[in-house]
Amino acid sequence: GLVDRSALYRSLEDCVTLWANESIENRRHHFFEIPVPDEFWMGSRRTREITVSLAYRPPVRTTRMDYRAASISFKLVQANSLDDVAQWFNVSTERDEETRVKERDSGRTISETVRSKGSVQASTWTFTQPSSPVLNSSWFVVVTRNDPVWGLNLSYDRESYALVVTLADRLAQQTRLFPQLYTRVEARIRAQVRARATR
Repeated sequence: GLVDRSALYRSLEDCVTLWANESIENRRHHFFEIPVPDEFWMGSRRTREITVSLAYRPPVRTTRMDYRAASISFKLVQANSLDDVAQWFNVSTERDEETRVKERDSGRTISETVRSKGSVQASTWTFTQPSSPVLNSSWFVVVTRNDPVWGLNLSYDRESYALVVTLADRLAQQTRLFPQLYTRVEARIRAQVRARATR
């Protein structure tokens, strides 16, 4: 498709982009709560999208089939709270096993198995008529690093990555709704910052 130049350098009210530049240690998880406003789910049947993208630049050994010395991937999960999500993922880490927590697969474009083979990963989740569990859940992106044994001497203690999450409700205006996603997401983030500052 064509690039929407009006959304190239800033978020719009019907399409909000959130991003983070971070670094992660091996066998660790980073948890990001997506500030999805209630208004995102309101109204009639229409297409709403959550897109998650991740990119990193691992050391490589070109003589191997499994050439990346560091392996970072992500999952989109829904849960009641951050504590629930952290517990699910940390149990797997403590047991020294692959994380078996399943991400949301309904409406997903690219599976975790397929996208995690690369160092640039993305998938879009489409919601048309949100169900009650969708409406009542919080949404999290969990970034995980789990390096192969052969790569431990080649990779950095902390590997850098970039994460981008986009919320899009482009059809809302056709249904006479004005989602004000940017305004509402910004308000949620400011409220969270204030709450943390008063603790």
